[in-house]
Amino acid sequence: MGKGKRRKGPAPVRPIITRRTYKCLPVAEIKKELEMIEIQLQGVERQGVRLEKIIRQKCEGSGDSNPDADLPIEVEDLILQLFDVVNEKNELFRKQTELMYLRRQQRLEEEHAEVEYQLRCLMYQPEANKTDSDKAREGQLLQRLIEVVEKRNEIVECLEADRIREVREDSSISDHISLYTTKRDEKSESDKSAREREKDKKKKHKTLKKLFKVDTVKHSAADESSNDASSKKNATLKKDKKRFALF
Repeated sequence: MGKGKRRKGPAPVRPIITRRTYKCLPVAEIKKELEMIEIQLQGVERQGVRLEKIIRQKCEGSGDSNPDADLPIEVEDLILQLFDVVNEKNELFRKQTELMYLRRQQRLEEEHAEVEYQLRCLMYQPEANKTDSDKAREGQLLQRLIEVVEKRNEIVECLEADRIREVREDSSISDHISLYTTKRDEKSESDKSAREREKDKKKKHKTLKKLFKVDTVKHSAADESSNDASSKKNATLKKDKKRFALF
């Protein structure tokens, strides 16, 4: 009778649970880059303060209290330099923010891998072997895993929001630079035209003066020639009179 019974097969092999790994930038390297950016930011800020001071001094020294008056080209060039400094400062701030987000994201990734590993270890245990403590721990780990994923998503959303804001800032600064460049070029061209007109005016005046001088010389020569001719004519008439007087 026992011959018809089938033998129980071997228990299924439990899968080997491993932690998930991912490539990440070493923390020491992130820290080093952040320190370098901080030094660069201090230098850029000093440069910006220096330019602002020079611009303010030149505007106050011009003595023009009209806010709508055109700025000197020298001041507009300084303002364009200040815009470049602002762009550089913004770029450094963005790198700094990205590195700080990256550092936080890597910590969350490490925590995600650890929590996920512990949760999988508990979930692969037979249900009959789980204690109340194991079940409570499983619930806590699951909740923590959800929180880590949400925080990681928040970082992605913040990076996207920063990217959109940066595009708007770059566009605004670019518009201001284009405006100042256009105004400066127009003013430079206007000043150049004015100088050329003044130069042409002086040249024409000089030419007219020279022509007037030549004309005066000609008239003087003509008058002298006319006087000589008159003198000769009078002399001839006198001679004729004398000749006629002999008869």
